[in-house]
Amino acid sequence: MTYSAAAILPFLIPLGLVLFSTIRQQSSIQRIPGPPPSSWLLGNMLQLFLPPYGHYDDIWRKTYGTVYRFQGCFGRDRLMVSDPLALQHILTSGEFEFAPIFDTLFRWLFGERNMAVLKGKEHRNLRTAWNAAFTAGAVRQYQPILEKVAQGISEKLDTSDSPAIDICPLLSSATWYLAAQSTTSEPRHLLQANPQRKFLVDEFGGLLPSWLFRRAIYLPTKASQALRTHVELASREGWRLVHEKMDAAKQGLDGGDDVYSMLLIRPDAQTNKSLRPEDIVAQTSVMMIGGSDTTSSSRKTPSYKIPCERRYTGRPRTSRGDVAYDSMPLLIATIKESLRIYPVRPWTAFSLTTGERLSQIQVKTGQLVTLGFASYQKLESRWGEDSGQFNPGRWLESRVPQSDAIGPYANLLAFSGGAHTCVGWRLAVLEMQVILSELIDKFAFSLPVEESIEPRYMTNLMPTNTEGQKRAAFCVKRVL
Repeated sequence: MTYSAAAILPFLIPLGLVLFSTIRQQSSIQRIPGPPPSSWLLGNMLQLFLPPYGHYDDIWRKTYGTVYRFQGCFGRDRLMVSDPLALQHILTSGEFEFAPIFDTLFRWLFGERNMAVLKGKEHRNLRTAWNAAFTAGAVRQYQPILEKVAQGISEKLDTSDSPAIDICPLLSSATWYLAAQSTTSEPRHLLQANPQRKFLVDEFGGLLPSWLFRRAIYLPTKASQALRTHVELASREGWRLVHEKMDAAKQGLDGGDDVYSMLLIRPDAQTNKSLRPEDIVAQTSVMMIGGSDTTSSSRKTPSYKIPCERRYTGRPRTSRGDVAYDSMPLLIATIKESLRIYPVRPWTAFSLTTGERLSQIQVKTGQLVTLGFASYQKLESRWGEDSGQFNPGRWLESRVPQSDAIGPYANLLAFSGGAHTCVGWRLAVLEMQVILSELIDKFAFSLPVEESIEPRYMTNLMPTNTEGQKRAAFCVKRVL
């Protein structure tokens, strides 16, 4: 493949200036202790983000504390923060925003009208409108759909004759079906690039002017082509579903109880208006990638105690006869512990928009700050001396903090926090409750002798095999 000079020249011109200014840049956090870089080119990036997951982050947190300095590419200093008070301030103060690379990535994947991209009043208004579809009452209406999805997964497991079943595709499709009751195949992960190259591109791109780096999606590369294809697919599928739901409503037909129908047909209680179709389409990409990948990855966790609760006590039910998933303490404890040990997004990067003192640390405008969600969720001072171990019992024994909640669920940051809290976190929790309850009640799962599963960070935390491919294969045996 050849590259035209016109396409790549805008990216080559500032290269020397960027590297030169980076080398000369005097960091405001140089005196903060942290690990020595493994190289000037890649800093500590490979140690932090490549397998084994969380190994170096745990060591550095215990060695240097809940705020330490590490290096990105080209010798650029970064802060790693897992201190609860600092995290709460960064997430809620409004003085920090997504780092340039994340902002650009969200624009590439999700478009310019997405909640992850919009800021200020526009972000608040759109988020308020979307909240109508994800209140506690609204989420309860999705339970029958989720139970139907869970039964469908059970049927596929029943009819499979494979000795080892990869459950990733089965679980990923559940969120998308719930969003629109669509049978469209779930999207494949787009960002499995060479890690060294990806770190360099991310770091270099974050140093370029935002408007310039965003143009990289038009470069004639395979990665850029994949991103463009995804954007086109998401827009096309979003508009197809919107027109389908609106046509059904005009004909007096029931469009269903999915998220799209809730947002399009049923007006917001405060404004008495439904969301504009274009604002719903703009969120399609998030549900195609974010919803399917994040929630499905959170389900693949140890759950050895749950079968006893289900098989010997039966399904607790409400007065209306619905299954009361919130009345299953062992199930809930296992989900919380899974989210604590394996948050889908272990790290996220913010940058400061205005210079200030963060407690006793002087942070300059533009300083990259990595929020260590996974590290926070392993703090011994907060979760106990066994915080590095998977132990659902800590939730049953009331050994977890109950006050000064940072995140929306169980004092965890698995769904982020502040203005960027996942709007669908209640739905994600219910989805995990329903599907895990259905599958663990009927099947026993064990790892094949010839396969293994290890968590790997690929923009989100993913279950992978030894080759680094997204895969979670289990031997499945019917028990009920």
